[in-house]
Amino acid sequence: MKSIVSFCLFASLLLAANGASAAIEEASLPPQQQEEKLVPANLELTFTGPVDLARSTAILLDAQGTPLPTGKPFLSGPEGSIFKIPLDPSMAPGLYTVDWRVLSMDGRSAEGQYQFRVDP
Repeated sequence: MKSIVSFCLFASLLLAANGASAAIEEASLPPQQQEEKLVPANLELTFTGPVDLARSTAILLDAQGTPLPTGKPFLSGPEGSIFKIPLDPSMAPGLYTVDWRVLSMDGRSAEGQYQFRVDP
């Protein structure tokens, strides 16, 4: 009986921890694998909760994996849940990858990457 109670307690704590998870990416602009005719003004990563700007990063890479310069990231949206990275409007056509890592205000981290294409 003790082991059943212990398992139930462990399972409920695990579910509670998952429910209180870090800021999770909900959407990105431009969307994954989307072809853009124009360079968007900003990359936008939207999360479910506030982001700690000082401890969050995003790196833009070209098709060869070379890091490209971007503007200084900033936050917008409800409670600072949209992480934005300004882009150079003169970006050449091609495939780009965004590697990102954010820290939420509650101290949890999330990371990922996605690709988008700029066409002439």
